[in-house]
Amino acid sequence: MKLITLGTGAGNPSMTRNNSASFLEISDRGYLIDAGQPLAAALVRKKIDFNGIRAVFLTHMHEDHFGGLSGFLKNRMVDGPYCVHLRKDWRGFWPEVWLPQQDAIDAFDALMKVQFRGHRRNRIQYRLIQPGAFYDDGVLRVSAIPNRHWHYRGEWLPSYCFLMEAEGKKLLCTGDLAADLSDFPFEAAEQADLVLCEFTHYDPMKHLEVFRKIHPGKLVFNHVARANEEMFPRFAVNLDYPAAVARDGDEFEF
Repeated sequence: MKLITLGTGAGNPSMTRNNSASFLEISDRGYLIDAGQPLAAALVRKKIDFNGIRAVFLTHMHEDHFGGLSGFLKNRMVDGPYCVHLRKDWRGFWPEVWLPQQDAIDAFDALMKVQFRGHRRNRIQYRLIQPGAFYDDGVLRVSAIPNRHWHYRGEWLPSYCFLMEAEGKKLLCTGDLAADLSDFPFEAAEQADLVLCEFTHYDPMKHLEVFRKIHPGKLVFNHVARANEEMFPRFAVNLDYPAAVARDGDEFEF
């Protein structure tokens, strides 16, 4: 299994970091975890074949996690020399797009209707994420673990961590978490070969004990705030397992 961090920035893009997006490669299959801008360009620059992407999983509906989705879908749908279904190596499937809210599905369906005037919309297979195991294609199994990142007008809106299992390996993607890390998925993190954890919405030194309670194969930080990146060397020496701050385009095999 290989994880490529396509976008590792915090809420806003910077000169060196795109918005949140990662690519998981399992044999000849590809999957996207979040879809921040500029997703399509990041895939092209890493020479990742759109044709091999079987599913997209969004942790929550903040723009820095979904802003590149429409561009990805356009590249999957339009006719022309770059359209995957016209190529000789077309694999015969369209990707499933897993979103955490029904109104998000409705919104993207409407957006694609505007883009294509209703033509070819059936190529997009929208699916609604539910807590627990929600995806299994015979190679990758994905479970959604609710977190408390997004509180709005007195209610918690859907936001998830993802536990992804394939080839006897486990990847935990935390998505964005609560500022006090009270929603940190300890059990899933403890058993993970790799933990991809956001590094923005909390002070890592104040919550050091959270990370000392787990023992994954490796901890990789994405969704990186500059202040936390500067703090990382002091933080990492307190851990008894390897840890790194990802940059755009980094690759992690596990």
